[in-house]
Amino acid sequence: MLGDLKQLRAFLAIARLGNFTRAAYELNLSQSALTIQIQQLEAQLNTQLFDRNRRRVSLTPAGEDLLPRIERVVNEIEDLVTFARDTSDPERGTVTVAVLPSIAAGLLPAAIKLLKRDYPRITVRVRDAVAPRIKDMIRNGDVDFGIDSPMKRDAELTWENLMTDRFYAFVAPDYPLADQESTTLKELAAHPLILPVRDSSVRLHIEAAADQQRVLLPAAYEVVYNSTIMAMAAEGLGVAVLSDLAGCCGNIGRLQRIPIVKPPLIRYVGVLRRSGRSLSRPAELLIEALRSTAGDAAHRYADEESA
Repeated sequence: MLGDLKQLRAFLAIARLGNFTRAAYELNLSQSALTIQIQQLEAQLNTQLFDRNRRRVSLTPAGEDLLPRIERVVNEIEDLVTFARDTSDPERGTVTVAVLPSIAAGLLPAAIKLLKRDYPRITVRVRDAVAPRIKDMIRNGDVDFGIDSPMKRDAELTWENLMTDRFYAFVAPDYPLADQESTTLKELAAHPLILPVRDSSVRLHIEAAADQQRVLLPAAYEVVYNSTIMAMAAEGLGVAVLSDLAGCCGNIGRLQRIPIVKPPLIRYVGVLRRSGRSLSRPAELLIEALRSTAGDAAHRYADEESA
């Protein structure tokens, strides 16, 4: 078995300085302690590493052959120690998160802002993707965790709920529904609907709720970007059905927001991660920021509902 790191550093110091006394002084050791370390290393390697005389210490042929290899081993170990210290340092590091586009715009930026306030040297990499792709990225280890609204539980993944995201109908101020305090999916079915494309989380939740209530909700317009959905609704082209988080990326100021009731249409938003896998410190800090941001959002929504 190769000697420990202290013995390898002792070997390198003597090889570089050519003198036990100077090497012991540099390593802050007694000369006898340094001699013992080299003797232990030579015993483990079963070879003599140095030729010694009164004037100078020189490497044996075996020592010369081992020198570049031991240098490489020590450098790699020191790099590993530095990397481990950096990754455990809460003041720095990188976290990669996969997130639904409808959540990326409405929740994640505020959480990143909160994280960067206290830990400015942590880098956040955002991968916005549709729900099936998020699960694949988590399973494959391409991201640290995901922010998702899963329709079904997965045994390979662990779920932590952060908040409830409520759905609304968004209409122009002069649209026929604009003065209503609430609406239902059945009532919305009679209007031209502006909906996200079918592979989006928002659309999946809308269709699942419609199926449960046995309501058909054909889309008059299918749109990729939520901001475009809101812009089309603002022009009076129909009713945009989006969650509150999804709708925040559009120009809500130009629209009336009508709660969908009987029953309320909601989705749960939370953190999705691989079961049994520890997260890095930066990832844990971002999740903590998400919890705080989601809690603030929940209080704000509650205040708006009671107003």
